[in-house]
Amino acid sequence: MKGKWTGKYWFSGKIPDVLKGRKTEFELIIDNFSNSKISGKIADNIKTGGTKGIGTIQGTVKGNKIKFVKRMPVSTAILKDGTRIEENKPHRPIYYKGIIDYKTGSIKGTWRFKIGFGLIKGRFAFFPGTYGEWEMKQA
Repeated sequence: MKGKWTGKYWFSGKIPDVLKGRKTEFELIIDNFSNSKISGKIADNIKTGGTKGIGTIQGTVKGNKIKFVKRMPVSTAILKDGTRIEENKPHRPIYYKGIIDYKTGSIKGTWRFKIGFGLIKGRFAFFPGTYGEWEMKQA
């Protein structure tokens, strides 16, 4: 599990047209894997629509199942019209889970944001439960 992984994530379900079919690339480095726990760093590719900054991941691996939480340092919200709002505060946690294929060195799964409330540019906002799919392979 330790080492460099490259992958993509995309949105599913009811999403703004601007997000349909867009796959955002990322690079993940798992630098700690001990007693079923993993941790590391993650960076989205800005050119493919990713969130700015170097984030962290923490999670678990049990058998062929992986779960982790991705935390990015820059908050990014995409409005229905495709407008992108970035703020210099932590992004909402993103929850990933997937199935590991040890033969191919790849993982596929789903990700989601929990439903919640917060502030965008000082204004109260409702955050719907957004979700999507992802995949990555060991580099």
